[in-house]
Amino acid sequence: MSAEPDPRLVYARTADGDDESAEPRRELAPGERRILNAIDGQRCVGDLVQFARPGELGPILAELEARRLIEVVGLADEPSEAERRARTSAEQALLERAKHGLRGVFGAELGAAGQVWEARVADCVSMEVLRRVLREAVDVVYFRSGEAAARRIVAAVRPVFEQARDRP
Repeated sequence: MSAEPDPRLVYARTADGDDESAEPRRELAPGERRILNAIDGQRCVGDLVQFARPGELGPILAELEARRLIEVVGLADEPSEAERRARTSAEQALLERAKHGLRGVFGAELGAAGQVWEARVADCVSMEVLRRVLREAVDVVYFRSGEAAARRIVAAVRPVFEQARDRP
């Protein structure tokens, strides 16, 4: 399998994959387990990207397939122009809610240095870019202000990311 699988591929868990998802017994990396649990026979690879870090989805799918925990069950149709516009509009609304939920959070945790992170969040153009910025920002807050401060930031935006994950 190539590093970047066709975003239209649809995977389902095999019987072994269902068993592993329900009752973990194998040594799987956290990313592998996260993707295994997200695979439902309906989501296409393009929808699974949000559960993985950049560049890790292809290798994870290849590993899960090699272990016979998942299998390709179909190829989704290309979305129509109206569906693409609706999806883009929904993502932009989620992005704006996430940005709104984070306003002032970095300043409160980092003081003047937090303004840099406030600006980086404001400049995010997609949920994927925001995820990357937040991963880096949470690490910075953790090392400068401690675990409790990092958890407060994660808690501020978690509901938006959970809503994004649960959308079709």
